[in-house]
Amino acid sequence: MPRTVSYSPYLFSERADFGTTKSILNENSGVNEPKFVKQFSLHVYPQKRTLDMQYRALGTNYQNAITLVVRHTHRINDQLEVKYAGELYKIINISSDDSANYQTYDFLTLQRIDGESGLNG
Repeated sequence: MPRTVSYSPYLFSERADFGTTKSILNENSGVNEPKFVKQFSLHVYPQKRTLDMQYRALGTNYQNAITLVVRHTHRINDQLEVKYAGELYKIINISSDDSANYQTYDFLTLQRIDGESGLNG
């Protein structure tokens, strides 16, 4: 029987906002501007990479990515964006645990979105 991973609740001390970017009219200029619109927030645990994980990520899309751990929820999908630690990220991978265990976790791999260009950095 596989061993289930359990995280202590104190590790989930940080919060991340999940939402989408929408065009919002700027009242001062009359121009539509992209703005992050929050849909919900979750407590997160930023998982640290091991040295082996860092070496394997070199030269891939995951090189500058971060991983956040959240309690399992069906609200998360790859169309959402994540605002975490003052930066905006897109979800590039969701490793979801939808087993029947009591406490399950989802691992979200995120890549930062640059503000002006929308490109990943």
